[in-house]
Amino acid sequence: MLNVRMAMDGRSIRSVALDSGIGNVTLVSILAGKAWPDLATIARLETGLGVDLWPGRHSAS
Repeated sequence: MLNVRMAMDGRSIRSVALDSGIGNVTLVSILAGKAWPDLATIARLETGLGVDLWPGRHSAS
């Protein structure tokens, strides 16, 4: 999984959480390494950040 903090590109936690449809506390926990996101959360983060966090999402098979 791509580094979420790097993908945030200087955006605030609040902004990314809002755009991703997840809670601030959830994002803080992920960034601190206290929680692993489930697939639904990864998908929401990908949408909110506009990047692929999980390898192969759009790669050809």
